[in-house]
Amino acid sequence: MKIEIKNITKIYPRGKKKALNGVNIEIGQGIFGLIGRNGAGKTTLMRIIATIMDATEGEIYFDGKELKANKDEFRSSLGYLPQSTKLMPRMNIVEFLDYVCILKGIKDKKERKERITNAIETVGLVGEEKKRLKAYSGGMLRRAGIAQALIGDPKVLIIDEPTTGLDPEERLYFLNLLSKIAMERTIIFSTHITADIEHLCNNICVLEQGEVKYLGEKANFIERVAGKMFEHTGTKEEEETLRREATVTSVAYIDGSPCVRYVAEKPFTEKSISVTPTLEDAYIYALGGVKR
Repeated sequence: MKIEIKNITKIYPRGKKKALNGVNIEIGQGIFGLIGRNGAGKTTLMRIIATIMDATEGEIYFDGKELKANKDEFRSSLGYLPQSTKLMPRMNIVEFLDYVCILKGIKDKKERKERITNAIETVGLVGEEKKRLKAYSGGMLRRAGIAQALIGDPKVLIIDEPTTGLDPEERLYFLNLLSKIAMERTIIFSTHITADIEHLCNNICVLEQGEVKYLGEKANFIERVAGKMFEHTGTKEEEETLRREATVTSVAYIDGSPCVRYVAEKPFTEKSISVTPTLEDAYIYALGGVKR
């Protein structure tokens, strides 16, 4: 499914805060990465696309149809996993998904059973059917959240900050799961963690203070700092100089000495070495460098 976001602006009445300012994005099949730090407007945009919130200005189209005029049709093709996943703690996964099926208008018991079985198998919760959701780990709850989003075989999945709080193993499992279910679907994946989408997405949007900082292919975004990325291990004074004269993307301390990754037209000293840029380097550079 093709989604076109045209000049979306959102102004919150209280304080007249402009959460989104003229956002224009086109999203096609596959996993689309929406990157931005907390407060950038990602969740607001996701809620507007999911028809939970209305925009102040602008329109959204899916396959050429205006979303406002065709909400029911779009919702029937939508699966949504919000940032805060509050499932039914006293239910087990089967009971919960049966409840979701009923909410989505699936009345036939046999069909509900088949859909529930398929969803549980897809997200890897086979053998956990009898356990109450309140006993699930954070990673298992995220999988249960994806399972409910998959009920109805949606063409579009909206997933907001899904890996926050997960341990490394659960996070990797979740990312691999997204890659698996992306076939023949449009997935909008919002996060402030660049590593989450570095190996998942070809197309990304960087959102900052409600505005699009970058929209396009991930490779082109990284290419903007290619040949300008350096690493320098030295003194604290040299770190301070680099912070003034270059754009620092990260600082790590090795045996008490700062190892600084930075973007500049040329190396700071002969001790600086050229390094291959990552998505995180390009992202931090686009936002103006590491804040103190």
